Amino acid sequence: MSKNLLKNLKFSDLYLRVISALVMIIVAVMCIYLGTFSYTLLLIFLSAVIFYEANGLLGSKQKLLSEIILVLLTIVCFSIFSFSNVIWGYFLLVIPAIFLSFNATNNRIMSFFTGILIILALMTYFELKLYFGNLVIFWLVSCVAVSDIAGYFIGRLIGGPKIWVLISPNKTWSGTIAGWIAASLIGFIFMIGYDLDLQIVLLSFIVVIFAQAGDFYESWLKRRIGKKDSSKLIPGHGGFLDRFDGLIGGAISVKLYLIFTGSLILVF
Repeated sequence: MSKNLLKNLKFSDLYLRVISALVMIIVAVMCIYLGTFSYTLLLIFLSAVIFYEANGLLGSKQKLLSEIILVLLTIVCFSIFSFSNVIWGYFLLVIPAIFLSFNATNNRIMSFFTGILIILALMTYFELKLYFGNLVIFWLVSCVAVSDIAGYFIGRLIGGPKIWVLISPNKTWSGTIAGWIAASLIGFIFMIGYDLDLQIVLLSFIVVIFAQAGDFYESWLKRRIGKKDSSKLIPGHGGFLDRFDGLIGGAISVKLYLIFTGSLILVF
């Protein structure tokens, strides 16, 4: 397919997006398969970068000292939580969210809430590998990634009515529904391939609903302050928060499922 045709189809950024995505996938898969230590280091890195980007999206004081303190607090608190077995490690995870709220120039409650969402998601990814293994992580990430890919292509190819122009002007109903179908298919593939319970299909659908909600929430944060991306750290994608907003929402849906059911045993 020529570059002119890609441009006409609004896929002019596709090459850069694909290259960046492949690099991220390779790094993530290596960290997951190399073991808990490398996987935890990846989560610590992500926690620091995502809190740094969230600090900017929340209209917070973007002074170098406050940003350094936030990043260091996040690294220290998540490291203690990950590498120690102390129960108070869970309480330490609240500290970055508290600092994020104190650092905000307005709406500290929303800033604290955003920080808690990030922490809950990162905590969930850590616990999923620790207690359920790699398969659950690959399923969760696959649901979000495939729905995002389906939404990207179908939304741009078919177009149609927008969902919420003021919040996310590029999101269409065609892309959203394509994401629902794609995630459900992932659940069906995992059910057949690994002889899982039918609940996995329903849970996959729920995951993508929460993932899209996370996407909308981050888009709303960006529109509030007139930003297109959370940062420019990932070529073709924007910031890490731009790429992990759906993964944060998806993880929270699984966390809620664990809270209300107590286990994933019936599914995995």
